[in-house]
Parts: sequence; C-alpha cells; structure tokens
Amino acid sequence: MSDLAVPPSLQRRADEVEGWLELGCPQLALEKVEPLLKTPGARAVGLYLRVRANVELSHFAEGLRDLEELRPQHHDPEWFDLTEAWCCKRVGQLADAVRCMERLLRRQPGSAVGHFNLGCYLAKLGDADLAMHSLSRACVLDDCFRGVPLDDPDLDSLRGRVDFTALRTWCAAPE
Repeated sequence: MSDLAVPPSLQRRADEVEGWLELGCPQLALEKVEPLLKTPGARAVGLYLRVRANVELSHFAEGLRDLEELRPQHHDPEWFDLTEAWCCKRVGQLADAVRCMERLLRRQPGSAVGHFNLGCYLAKLGDADLAMHSLSRACVLDDCFRGVPLDDPDLDSLRGRVDFTALRTWCAAPE
C-alpha cells in the first residue's frame, strides 16, 4: 500500500480493498472503501485506494478530485505525480500533465518513466524537439524504454522525424 497509516481497527478493511485492486476488481474495491473514507485517521488511505480504483475504472476526473484532497497527506511523490499526470492527460489537461512530469523530474532527474511520459505529453502538445529530448533521455536511462514503448500512439506526431526514426533504430539494435 502506500506509506499512509491505517488505524488498527480498519487495517483488515484496507487490506481487503487493496486485495480487490490487486485481483483486478476495482468496482468491488470502491464498494468496500467507504468505511475508510468516513474515518478521519483512515481517510488518506481510503482516498489513495479510491484513486487507484477510479484510475482502473477510467474515472479520471474522480481520481483527480481525490488526489487534490490527498496531496498534503501523501508521501510517495513519484506515484502521486505519475498518477496525477495520467489522469490529467485522460481528461484533456495535457499542460497539467506536463507540469506533473516536470515536478517529478525536478526531484528525480534520473526518472526514466518521468522522461518517457513527459516526452509523450509534449509530443501530443506538438513540442517535438523537447519531446525527442525527453524520449531519448528515457531510452538512455532505462533499457525497458527501448523498442516497444516507442510504438505508443501518443508519439504519432513524431513518426516522420529523422531523429525519431534514428531513435527507433538505435532502440531496436541488439546490445
């Protein structure tokens, strides 16, 4: 779970909700989270779990609302920034998604996932040069971003660029 505290009396409920999420049953998780949300000492955990469930259900606006309340209480900034950016992108707030990734990268300049997502969001916004810089950085930082992720539809605006073709070629080359 996150590093948020849960009162002992509600630990079993928190574990149950998280279990439903791990089993791929976000609707059941939503149905079980209410006692956590109603208890002041467990509300932050309830919000965290409800965000996860709403993201899995593609209820991104609801996730953003919970993230706003959760922000001052959550202590995993990478998860927070990635999740907020994910939701922002899906509700059409690309500039906000970019800001989330820039915030993450100020704290963690070596975050490959941060650079990759920033590259995707910038490509969708039409900032091809900065997008290419971020994608290249992600591919250098972590081999898992070489190859398949470059097929992401968010990168369609870059496909005709020579530097994108070169990056794809470099990423596909055996080590």
